[in-house]
Amino acid sequence: MENNFYPMTTAELMDRAIDVYKKSFGRQLGFAAIFGIIAYLSLFIMGIFAIIVIGIFSTFALDPFNNTYSGGIFGMMTLFFVVIMPIIFLYFSVSSAGHILISKSAFYGRKENLPVGQLPRISFRIFGALIAQAIGSLPFVILVFIGFRLNFFTFTLTYYPWVFIVVTIALAISYLLYMNIFSLAVAVSAFERKTFFNALIRSWELIRGEFWKIAGMRLLWLLAIGVIWMATYGVLILISAFGAFVPTLFDTDIPYAAVGFTTVISALFSFVVAFAITPLDGVFQATLYFNQRIKKEGLDIEVKLEKLTNERQLS
Repeated sequence: MENNFYPMTTAELMDRAIDVYKKSFGRQLGFAAIFGIIAYLSLFIMGIFAIIVIGIFSTFALDPFNNTYSGGIFGMMTLFFVVIMPIIFLYFSVSSAGHILISKSAFYGRKENLPVGQLPRISFRIFGALIAQAIGSLPFVILVFIGFRLNFFTFTLTYYPWVFIVVTIALAISYLLYMNIFSLAVAVSAFERKTFFNALIRSWELIRGEFWKIAGMRLLWLLAIGVIWMATYGVLILISAFGAFVPTLFDTDIPYAAVGFTTVISALFSFVVAFAITPLDGVFQATLYFNQRIKKEGLDIEVKLEKLTNERQLS
């Protein structure tokens, strides 16, 4: 086992996260691709079903505020929170479980395969943590809902656009800072036997005292992912532009075939990029979780003692 256990600075933590990603890249990409393809096909089928259900809700949903059949706003909201959100949470639960477990092996310096047998149990715990996070975010949801019901956002957008922009930015920043308290809940659920609100409480225990530092690190990581995403999709745009316009300079009879070919290439490249970027969040969460455990609870000492005990038993 490599000597990976020591408290890290912000720069070291970012470097370690990248190192963990590189060491486990093949397994991360493979899991993202296999699970992603299965999930996309399942979501496509569910999407067709959801369109049918939305049509039913849009026709028959009752608006509880006016006691009239309102054309479906409340029905679509009900569908989203009751059906669509749990599906999204389930997807992120399994995806996070796989990528975080693979990251753990890389962080520990091991070359283990993904423990598939543990995925259902860990995914269920993560699902519970995500539900708890959703419940924890209800104050912001209610605030925004009241704003729409009172036509505050519509009024300010129409007559005071700068006020609308400032309020929107303030709400977004406040929400991100508030949810930073729970940012380790998914990793906690993956590595410890905690779920629902216990995972949120445990996340706060690990973050407490370094709230702003961790918020800054998460922001830097999100910006880095954003830059990677925009750079790679910039390449896709160039490929599409090449297929759409360059062939017409040589032969005006072939642009449609060229566009079709470049569209297929762009789509395949887009999937590869998506599968490659997907693990980054789980990698960072796992790395940040271990770093907080090392600093606050002496995880490095615990691991060294465990390693020493195993070596003595083998000898």
